[in-house]
Amino acid sequence: MYLFISHSFLKQKSLGEYSKMPPKYVLNYFSFQGKAEVVRLLFHYKGVEFTDNKISFQDWPSLKSDNYKFPLGQMPTLEVDGHVICQSIAINIYLAETFGLYGENAFERLVINQVCETLDDFIHEYLAVRKNKTLDNEQKRKACAEVLTKKSTKLKLSFIERLLKRNNDGKNFFVGDSITLGDIVFFHITGMVDKSLLYDFPMLEDLNYRVRHSAELKSYLDFRTHPPLP
Repeated sequence: MYLFISHSFLKQKSLGEYSKMPPKYVLNYFSFQGKAEVVRLLFHYKGVEFTDNKISFQDWPSLKSDNYKFPLGQMPTLEVDGHVICQSIAINIYLAETFGLYGENAFERLVINQVCETLDDFIHEYLAVRKNKTLDNEQKRKACAEVLTKKSTKLKLSFIERLLKRNNDGKNFFVGDSITLGDIVFFHITGMVDKSLLYDFPMLEDLNYRVRHSAELKSYLDFRTHPPLP
């Protein structure tokens, strides 16, 4: 994994000083939401320009051997001023820190991390069923529905709902009074599955609505066409 902070500077000879230029971002991933959508949401939420390089399944086999852009032979990767960051979680945290969306102190970051890891555990279990090649489509549909209603899933959702409730009785976001990485990860992962997932958790449903209709994200989400999964 490559993780760094990079800035470009141009010398302003007339002023005798350097002016800081915004980084150039390029996101490399497939044309579905998957592991890269949190990155896209972070960029759109902050209004930061980036190149969304959507790579087709047909082109990927010939590109993955590019050790510069894809050091681990996998995606997503994020190029920052030509340097490459691997691993989606590392990318998410780097951008959240850069954009001021990773909490104001260690405790807030602790809450955010608990939300993200709990939801990551859930989606890994769900996707393992969805990708199970030993099941036919109907069996997969039933098995995925079972994951949404099983006791361990309800336990995870109850836990993050309690975290939400600690902050202004659940009327705002997981921490503070504005969206952070935790809220974006929550919105993305719960949006990858059937909306029935949150039926027993009205406080989480309300949070989902607040993120979906936030002024910063509404326009992007209204016109988003790439699917959650292939």
